[in-house]
Amino acid sequence: MADKGKQLNIRLDIEYDGKNYFGWQRQSATSKNKTIQKTIEESLQVLFPGEIIKLTGAGRTDSGVHAYTQTANFKISREAAGKYGIQAIKYRMNGILPKDILINRAAIVDERFHSRYSAKSRIYRYLLSTKRHALNREKLYCIKTEFDIDLAKDFCKLIEGVHSFKSLCKNRSDKHNFRAEVLYAKIVKSSGGVMKFEICANRFLHSMVRAIVGAMIKVASGKLSIKEFNEKFKKGEEMRIHYVPANALFLYKVNY
Repeated sequence: MADKGKQLNIRLDIEYDGKNYFGWQRQSATSKNKTIQKTIEESLQVLFPGEIIKLTGAGRTDSGVHAYTQTANFKISREAAGKYGIQAIKYRMNGILPKDILINRAAIVDERFHSRYSAKSRIYRYLLSTKRHALNREKLYCIKTEFDIDLAKDFCKLIEGVHSFKSLCKNRSDKHNFRAEVLYAKIVKSSGGVMKFEICANRFLHSMVRAIVGAMIKVASGKLSIKEFNEKFKKGEEMRIHYVPANALFLYKVNY
């Protein structure tokens, strides 16, 4: 714990439904767009009106993307934190926040902890279905073509390891040359035609998961041969793929 008069570093584990938000990241001061970061920061300012609070998230989820567990941290004076106590901060924040954002955990962490830079890897999930659904349809992507799950599993194996994802993202430039290490990628079928795609990597580029899922669907539907995909992927060549919508994408977990 920090010395008296110094700041405490507080970690939050956050669950949210991103449907009504323009992503995680706070936008310009003049923007009227509602974001997750801005909404949580405003709740903290209600609790601590005299503090300058900047919330840092582990990942900048895009507009409409959800999170089972997004990790964030902020620093606050010991005096201000002591006004409520760490668990009371969690409960009071949940009383202020809208119902589609929930603080599942609050904890005092080492001052060197940084929710983004301390992260070792992140896990995303994307939910697909080969059938129409009435329930939970807003968080599923319905595939309207044939889908060979065995081809999809072969596709997952190809993207594992260290690769350039230049052809599978919206980044125009990247200081790491578009390279990321995919620790694993898998797709699992459950009941009712629902499938869960899960990917774990050390970093993700802008819209990378949505591009990967779009490419996987194209391969599994037979519209793009797995050989052609592999050749273009390894060369970083542009591919005509569909970026699947954000409504079925979830940040599942951040590993430290």
